[in-house]
Amino acid sequence: MKVKPRRAVIVEDNAQMRELIHMVLGALGITEIVSAANGAEAISALQAGGADIVFMDWQMDVMDGLECTRRIRAGVDGIDPKTVIVLVTGMVGEKNAETAFAAGVDLFLEKPVSVKILHAGVEKILGRHA
Repeated sequence: MKVKPRRAVIVEDNAQMRELIHMVLGALGITEIVSAANGAEAISALQAGGADIVFMDWQMDVMDGLECTRRIRAGVDGIDPKTVIVLVTGMVGEKNAETAFAAGVDLFLEKPVSVKILHAGVEKILGRHA
C-alpha cells in the first residue's frame, strides 16, 4: 500500500458490518475511524474532519450511499471530492456496479464480504490513489 491513510469514515446502518470494516481498518493501522449510520451523518463527519477513505453502504435511511457519494464528488460544503469511496453493498450485479461507478465510487464490493476481500480491496484502491 503506497498511501498511508490516517482517517476513515464507515457509513453503514448495520452494526456488525461496521465492526467488520473497523477491524480491517484497524489491521491496516488506521486508528482514527468515525462511524455514521447514514449518508447525512457521513456528510457531517466529513465536514468536521475529512477522511482519506470512506466505506459506504448503499441502502440506508435518511440519505443512501449513492446520494452521499454524489454529494462528496460535488465537493458539498468543502468536502474533498477526491476522497476515496468504497461501496460495500447487498445490491449485487453488473448493472448495480455500473450505477455505483457512475455515481462516483472508486471500488464496488458485494455483500457478503470477507475480511480478506475487504483488506485486498483497501490495498488495491489506496495503491491506485498514491
